[in-house]
Amino acid sequence: MVILIEEIFINELKRCPESFQSAFRKSYQQLKAVDSPTELKGVVQLEKKLYKLTIGKSRIALRAQGNTLIIGCFLYNQFYTSPE
Repeated sequence: MVILIEEIFINELKRCPESFQSAFRKSYQQLKAVDSPTELKGVVQLEKKLYKLTIGKSRIALRAQGNTLIIGCFLYNQFYTSPE
């Protein structure tokens, strides 16, 4: 499966701790090896072409387009702190 990552997600991921980034990289490598996102533990199908990946308490939006899976953004980022 071809995986594309949106720029907004990369920017948010950089702010997460190294342990979370490592867990995400593991899930990313596994996504590249499967035929369907739901084969991966932690991925739930929400709609026909929309999925949610859960890592810890964080949730990440995935969108399928043919044989391409797009990692869009965090639905919830447990490490996000609002700017004061």
